[in-house]
Amino acid sequence: MRRALILAAALAPFLAQPAAAMSKSFHALLEVYRCEVVHRLEQIYVAGDPASTRDRYIAVSVPGRAQAYVQCMFHDRESKLYCEAASGFYLAKKGAPRTFHQPPQTIAALARLGFSTDDSASNFKVDFDVADPPEFNAMADFILRALHDGYGARGNMNLRFNAPFAPRAPSTCVPVS
Repeated sequence: MRRALILAAALAPFLAQPAAAMSKSFHALLEVYRCEVVHRLEQIYVAGDPASTRDRYIAVSVPGRAQAYVQCMFHDRESKLYCEAASGFYLAKKGAPRTFHQPPQTIAALARLGFSTDDSASNFKVDFDVADPPEFNAMADFILRALHDGYGARGNMNLRFNAPFAPRAPSTCVPVS
């Protein structure tokens, strides 16, 4: 419950904003991609064995940038959502010196959303409790906010999705207008 509140608190400044007060670029990103993300989250949530995390994830990436993605998966019988944001850690081969680090503005943007800033052994990460019923719109907005603020995602880009259990289907998405 505490981490669900953390997710709500992290998103509150963005979700409470009227559309006019929201940055134009983030609003445009939500208009284009919120429902795309919500559709997939809903499908992942209901698909497969709830005791397993195998293929129960969504990864959304910015085109043309290998280290600009956010990936999330449900775990602990759908009671938690674990998310990672690309740090550059996995770009180097195991045992090789690291060749890429995210710029300070990316790290700061992700930290404001609650991601860890320690990339010494993995990606940036955050783990939330999932509300009952799940707040898929808030989850989608969180993923898109991380992509927007951390990696420069915009509504005119062709974001890439990898979500094996998430075929397109109707959802409870609340479109942004």
